[in-house]
Amino acid sequence: MTNANLKSYNLKSKSPLYNKMLDLCQKTAKSNANVLLIGESGSGKEVAAHYLHYNSKRSEKPFISINCTSYTESLLESELFGYEAGAFTGATKTKNGKIETSNTGTLFLDEIGDLSLLTQVKLLRTIEQKKIQRLGSNKELDVDFRLISATNIDVSNAIKENRFREDFFYRISTIVIKVPALRERKEDLKDLTDYMIAKSQREHQIEITGIEPRVKNFLIEYDYPGNIRELKNIVDRMVVLSENGVITEDGLPIMHSMKSSTNQSNTYAFKELLRYKDFKDQSEKAYFEWALSRFNGNVNQTANAIQISSRQLFNKIKQYGLK
Repeated sequence: MTNANLKSYNLKSKSPLYNKMLDLCQKTAKSNANVLLIGESGSGKEVAAHYLHYNSKRSEKPFISINCTSYTESLLESELFGYEAGAFTGATKTKNGKIETSNTGTLFLDEIGDLSLLTQVKLLRTIEQKKIQRLGSNKELDVDFRLISATNIDVSNAIKENRFREDFFYRISTIVIKVPALRERKEDLKDLTDYMIAKSQREHQIEITGIEPRVKNFLIEYDYPGNIRELKNIVDRMVVLSENGVITEDGLPIMHSMKSSTNQSNTYAFKELLRYKDFKDQSEKAYFEWALSRFNGNVNQTANAIQISSRQLFNKIKQYGLK
């Protein structure tokens, strides 16, 4: 994200809780202290990381981001530390790692709670000594970077379960900043929704001229367990499925649009009678799509959360053509 994008991003909040977080970011940004951002998946931790960098003395220097769940352990190590030509099969030329590339700037490690214990040990040494060795090299290189990390896991539990090193935690968390969930800052929902709709119109080249009242109520009342990422997903769906420029209730996520009204006995009144197989397929597809969106498409995390195997989830992704 460029500085220009940051200036246009909606960081002016009407929420006292979110403004308190922004104030803490501004104070922290002026130092070189290591920062750990905690918060639910999709709540905007990467935006907060950019905000910290943008307000720091390193704002004109590189901001290097890496998602720790996007690589296997061995690939992550080569991405972080780089490698020399010939270090392993396929390493035809020397490559600088993310840490080296972030020299004089900021290194942002997203989903750091999923790092293996071995990688934590290697990173701990780098953070303490500010030195790295590329894979296949005996030469140490000095690096100067500001570390910002983020996680959505309960770190204290992970430490108790021996999945996270306590010494590593203390090293990366000089300052801990909690990014509020979207349901905790509903004062911002209208502005965020307007921003997302305007952005979606540009991306999909669809002009929106109105929104049905029921949809407006849904957007304000819904709790967004997937946070801002889920809000964007919902808005994109509504814009794409709009009718003659009007966002209608047909654009609501299927798990909500199927429930057009509810009586006191808590039974559902559907708009049309579906074959049971069609209802089951639509419901299941929407459920897996929603679950994946909460974990930014990470199959292993999603499978663990909904308590099925990764293979089962891969089969559902293939069956329903999900991303």
